[in-house]
Amino acid sequence: MDQLDKLSNLPTGVTHQILSYLPIKQAVRTSILSSEWRYKWAQLPCLVFDDKSRYPIAKVVDHVLLLHSGRIDTFKLSTFNYPAARDIDKWIAHLSRNNVKVFVLKVWELQPPYNVFSGFFSFKDLTHLELCNCLLKPPTTFKGFRMLKSLHLQEVKVSGNVLGKLIACCPQLERIILCDLKGITDVTIDAPSIRFLKVQGSFEDVLLANTLNLVDVSIDWKQRSTISSGKLLRYFFELPRIERLTLKDGFLEYAVGSLTKKLLPKPCLCLNFLSIRIRLNNLDEILTAIHLMRSAPALQELDILVRKGEETNDGGATYCLSDKQNWEFTQLQRVKVTGFSGVKAEVDFIKFLLLTSPGRQELEISFYQDVEKKDFSWLDDNQKTCAFTQLRVVKVTGFSGVKAEVDFIRFLLSSTSQMLERVILQPASAKVSWELFKLLPAFKRDSLHADLKLLDPSSPVQYSDDSSSDSDSDMDY
Repeated sequence: MDQLDKLSNLPTGVTHQILSYLPIKQAVRTSILSSEWRYKWAQLPCLVFDDKSRYPIAKVVDHVLLLHSGRIDTFKLSTFNYPAARDIDKWIAHLSRNNVKVFVLKVWELQPPYNVFSGFFSFKDLTHLELCNCLLKPPTTFKGFRMLKSLHLQEVKVSGNVLGKLIACCPQLERIILCDLKGITDVTIDAPSIRFLKVQGSFEDVLLANTLNLVDVSIDWKQRSTISSGKLLRYFFELPRIERLTLKDGFLEYAVGSLTKKLLPKPCLCLNFLSIRIRLNNLDEILTAIHLMRSAPALQELDILVRKGEETNDGGATYCLSDKQNWEFTQLQRVKVTGFSGVKAEVDFIKFLLLTSPGRQELEISFYQDVEKKDFSWLDDNQKTCAFTQLRVVKVTGFSGVKAEVDFIRFLLSSTSQMLERVILQPASAKVSWELFKLLPAFKRDSLHADLKLLDPSSPVQYSDDSSSDSDSDMDY
């Protein structure tokens, strides 16, 4: 009883913080603890609803809103249970009497999409808005959400004009995510405070206006036919302060023609992180990637996801990379490659990056997980005589034990110098762990001066300076 009294006497803010970590069902059940706790849940400022309760979602929301007696700052609803539109309208009308700051509504797979109730557009204190599978059509009197800082729309049906006006009427927007929108082909982003933008879907064009503070951009276009290379190139004129750029799916393929034979007309002086998806057996995409990298003189981190395309003749790409080894990426320090399979074109590109980046210190390779991996190796005598003198940390994950992987690891280790400090190896599964364990002596001989660490397959890969979180299942050699 004394312990219960101590809990009952906690400050209201602390009690709310404790209850916020519980599912809404469990938070309501705390009412049986004592008379002091009977209505504590009813003052929770943050309400989160999902399908984990055995009761219909509409009944749960109705019950909570009916008995709730405090302020409501946050309302989140994510459901596959198709509540009736009239129920959602009723909840929004109830919330309009509160100063709601965070509103998330995800009615997955509901057909037709939920037509957002007009009363929602009176939420003047919103700072975060997230909608999924909705129809967005504000009334003509709508003047915007003046406090909104984060906007996330997914599978929302909205016209380009409506979306453009919505964004322009939210002057404090700092973060915008637009994913797979419906009924829209192009949109204008006019947001003077924006710092992060993610665009995913089949847009024909996304115009950037008044976005000088934009520093982090992710682009994931789903189709090529309506996208010109000129439109893609225009992005880099409109992003003078960009620091992080993520180009997903076929962006490099679409940009062929803009960057294949030349650098950007104006360099991205602040860009320090670049993430790309690339077919490393495609000469045009390789040239496009290289020219983009050379247009970013401050580039420090490169994240590559290897796209698997049709097999082509690797000779052109190999010759091109050999011809350009006098180019240097002087600030590049960390390279991560995901989906690496060890074919010649991929090995050549990694070799090119290592030889042209005098400041690079860390390389992470994640092998391609293919159930039918072939046992081969593209390493030749010329590749085996390389010297990567500045490499300090090598990480290899997804190791399955085929010859291409073993040869590539030994190639890396034997090509490094005494500067190499740490090698981290992680097998793809527990089944592979013993095979990798048997190879450790050979790996150790290839790199006499480095600490060799074998990770459990289920362990997260740690960074080189994070030695304090070693688990019992990881082994050092």
